[in-house]
Amino acid sequence: MSESIDYSQIDYSRHYNQWHSDTPEHFEQMKFYYQKLLGKFLPSDYQSSILDIGCGQGFAMMTLQELGYKTIEGIDVDEQQINFCLQKKLKVTQVEDTIAFLADRKEKYHLILLLDVLEHIPLEKQLTFTRKIQEALKEGGQLIGTVPNANSSLASRWRYIDWTHYLSFTEYSLDFLLFNAGFQDICIYETEFFDAPNFNFLFSRAILKKSYWKTLLHYFIFRCVRYSRRLTAIAELSWEQGLKIPLSLNLLVSARKSETIDSHLET
Repeated sequence: MSESIDYSQIDYSRHYNQWHSDTPEHFEQMKFYYQKLLGKFLPSDYQSSILDIGCGQGFAMMTLQELGYKTIEGIDVDEQQINFCLQKKLKVTQVEDTIAFLADRKEKYHLILLLDVLEHIPLEKQLTFTRKIQEALKEGGQLIGTVPNANSSLASRWRYIDWTHYLSFTEYSLDFLLFNAGFQDICIYETEFFDAPNFNFLFSRAILKKSYWKTLLHYFIFRCVRYSRRLTAIAELSWEQGLKIPLSLNLLVSARKSETIDSHLET
């Protein structure tokens, strides 16, 4: 879409490269992450047409390729990210107006990925943006997205860590936006950035490694903080609400395009 931020005037890789690198080790880490994140939501048909909006350096696309999906394309507004993907021989396009791009591709895709993108869209443009995504999906097609979670203990940092962010979401505001964009079967989940350590280590050499104990301590601290946050939510909002609030740094959403679109949602 026509962004409020002029990406031709900035080098977004300055931010992106804080977290990512072009090494085989990092790709293996990202592949594991995306397989875990997306695995249970992916279509069973490996010929499904897939679009990755805001593809970045293409880690999700490369993961899908390794899983066997054949028809994958990506778009991004940032020239540096696109050049990185082209070096990896990925099918990508630099776009200035994502809404116009999607408008020309009605009912083309079985799956659209929107991973850490929606927070970069100005509030006044989000409804039009998400409606165009819905229109670009085939009937029964699926959207998978991730956004910063405003319920998180680091919500403010996660909102402002990227200069190009406009806002973050709760499970309710994300559901509201996608419902009004015409999506159905909207399901929102917590999504974590690391797994619990393997506690079945009695006969493993891992127990002798300093890194294992460091990971174990990290996980113990993590669980303590989460329990504290859960108690705070219960105290502030009651048992019923407090037990259900997702507390992870990000939220993951899966939503589908139904076979019938209500006329009042058409643009």
